Amino acid sequence: MACTCAALVSISFGYGLLACIIGLIGVLISHYLPVGAVLIPVVFLVPAFYFLRNEVGILAVILSLVMLQRHMPGLKNIPTGTEPRKNLLKALKRRKG
Repeated sequence: MACTCAALVSISFGYGLLACIIGLIGVLISHYLPVGAVLIPVVFLVPAFYFLRNEVGILAVILSLVMLQRHMPGLKNIPTGTEPRKNLLKALKRRKG
């Protein structure tokens, strides 16, 4: 996930950062890391094709497919309740205090 974020931010700082923030919001709401991992490159698809070059869009599709493939087991575990939930805000508070 970190490499995907770094790649997207290096391609387009604004749109990459926006995609990473939306992915973070997805994790904060769902408490599932695979949701954010897949959400980040998928969100980047829209600006990649509409505002950037087609090559960037194709790269975004590839990154989305790789992230989907890598996180599919976790995504499948969410409906069954076997995927661990991560409360990032609670973890940050614990670490801070």
